[in-house]
Order: sequence, then C-alpha cells, then structure tokens
Amino acid sequence: MRSVLAPDAGADEGVDWEALSAAWGFRFPSDYMAFMEFYGAGGISDSLEVLRPLGPDRMDVDGMATETANARDQRPPDSAAGGAPCVVGTAESVVAWGVTSAADVLCWLASPADPDQWPVAVLRPSLVSRWTVHPVGMAEFLRRLLAGEFDSCPLSDTTLWQAGTGQFLHWREEKRLLAEGIDPWTGEPDPYAGLQFDD
Repeated sequence: MRSVLAPDAGADEGVDWEALSAAWGFRFPSDYMAFMEFYGAGGISDSLEVLRPLGPDRMDVDGMATETANARDQRPPDSAAGGAPCVVGTAESVVAWGVTSAADVLCWLASPADPDQWPVAVLRPSLVSRWTVHPVGMAEFLRRLLAGEFDSCPLSDTTLWQAGTGQFLHWREEKRLLAEGIDPWTGEPDPYAGLQFDD
C-alpha cells in the first residue's frame, strides 16, 4: 500500500482490537488492522473514506456501525463471483469498512472462516444490480482500484480508478483543517467555512 498511497501525518488509531473484536463478535482482517496502525481512518483523494473502527453500538456518522446498518438494510450479496453483480450470506454477514463520495458502501462478507479470506462486497445504491463481490481483501482491493486491475471500475465514482496513487488524509487532520476554514484537499480557503445549513 505504501507505494501507491502515501500517508499524511497518519496516526495509529490506538485500537484495542481484542475489545473491538469481542464487541463485534469476530476478529478483524489483518490488512485492515495494519492499515489502521499505519494510516488510521480517513480519506483517500477526497473520494473514499476508510471508516473508523468503532464498536457496533457507536452510531457515529463516520463509524462502521452506521454504514454497516445502511448496507444491511439492502438485500445482501449471495454469491462470491468475482466482480459479478450478485445479491452469499445474510445481512449480518455484511460489515462496512469504507464509503465513497458517490454513496457506495465498501464491506466485507464476514464469515466464521479466516477474516483474511473475507471478500470485499461493494454496494452501489444507484444501480439496479446493487452488489458486486471481489475475492480480495481491503488493502488489495484499494491497490487494484488505484492500478485499474479490475475488469471495470468497481465504484460509482471513478476518481481513484487507474489513478496510480492516492493521497491519504487522516480524519483528525481533515477535521482540524476544516475548523481553520481550509479545504483539506486543496489547501485553499474553504468557501463553505462558517456557513450554517438548515436540516
């Protein structure tokens, strides 16, 4: 990953993996744990957000539980056919680890098997065949996305497709820059800084 995704001041999320695994009821894939230790949670090129590893009871906007609930509300995938539209498993087997700016949700199809063998399932709400399953882990999925090594772009947003490399920005740094009125992705003044929006 380091050759295609340079970290900013990335920060170890300091996750208690034993406690988090007990809360969710499964062990997390080792590539995700390594990603959290080296990069932490955050954005990739203002296009994809790797979610914070929070417990299933934490319904934060940028947490796993909220996006997992969103994905589970959709009909879950039922076939591990590589990249083929499909809809294997139960809703409970779907666990979100990322989201895109186009509202895609990137998930694992969790099973009692070795978590390092869990495939990535992508929910693309804008499509009729909403789910595609890719028989690779999270880090390899990101690498192949940046390298353009799928038959076609697996996401609705093509920003990262065949980009070669991506820019990673830790969520705390993004939050700090926004609070200072700076667009974290351009470094320019944020034109929306200080504006209030009605709900």
